[in-house]
Amino acid sequence: MKKILVLIGLLVSVSAWAGDKEVLQQRLDKIDGFYARFSQDVKTADNQVVQQGKGDLWVTRPYYFNWTMNEPDETSIISDGKNMWVYTPAVQQVSVMDLKKAVDNRLMLLITDSHNPIWNAYNVTRKQDSFTLKPTDGTNQDFVISVLPTGMISSFTIIEEDGQRSFYDLSRQTLGKVSLEKFQFTPPAGVTIDDQR
Repeated sequence: MKKILVLIGLLVSVSAWAGDKEVLQQRLDKIDGFYARFSQDVKTADNQVVQQGKGDLWVTRPYYFNWTMNEPDETSIISDGKNMWVYTPAVQQVSVMDLKKAVDNRLMLLITDSHNPIWNAYNVTRKQDSFTLKPTDGTNQDFVISVLPTGMISSFTIIEEDGQRSFYDLSRQTLGKVSLEKFQFTPPAGVTIDDQR
């Protein structure tokens, strides 16, 4: 019994001493996947509204996501775990790239895999349930992710080098793995394919 109590004490003290990055990773690890509606609010550094939008986000860890913007224009960014497809119906074009080389979607790589080496390129600071990620490798986007102790992501912000902020508020969440069918993409007939792999 004494050994068990010592072990529990050690585990509690280890989690109590976990760094901000480890706390964020542990929280993200609690959920295998989720669906959420999102609203987007993009503002310049001096708080001028650039764009507002709405869409849907499906995630299954690791590396599967379907990010579909419905308003103001339809765009889908879909990862099947290996490839990332960016489809814009209005211009009848889809770009496809190797997911792990897709620097434009680092945030999704971080959210969908807490053990990706890309985490090594970020310093993380925590204020309650809000975590700020600053890159140490010269890339120019900071992220702020709000994650509840349950692992549910309530919002995130992408901050560009020029101060522009894209804020995404997540709502109507359903937690749990999403069927992998949601992450398959077949280019429609007549669509131009820009293959960057």
